[in-house]
Amino acid sequence: MVQMGFTAKAIGCLLLAALSAVTGYHVGQNSEELKNARAQITALERTIEEFKVKQTSDAVALSELRLAESASRDELDRMRSQLADIERMSKTNTDRERNRCLRLAVRYKEVVDRADRAIKFCAENHK
Repeated sequence: MVQMGFTAKAIGCLLLAALSAVTGYHVGQNSEELKNARAQITALERTIEEFKVKQTSDAVALSELRLAESASRDELDRMRSQLADIERMSKTNTDRERNRCLRLAVRYKEVVDRADRAIKFCAENHK
């Protein structure tokens, strides 16, 4: 039984050594997986930071674009207003020119009518 005990102890030691080796292997493997996971987490965190910076940059660019668009709309509104003023002034100048022509036409008609009356008067009275 002593030999059996020794054999059992030897087998137990061998099983313990094998179990330790397998456990060590798994711990090593888990440790390697943990290193890989940590490396992936670090890479993902770096990527997230890059995207945050890009998002901030895009937000600033979008804000600047909105400001430029608003300024452009304001400038277009100002130009449209100026154009409307110029058109109004042009119409007013045209109206003034037309009114001036109408006033001259009325004066011309008055002068022609006076001349006609004078000619008639002379014709009737100075035969």
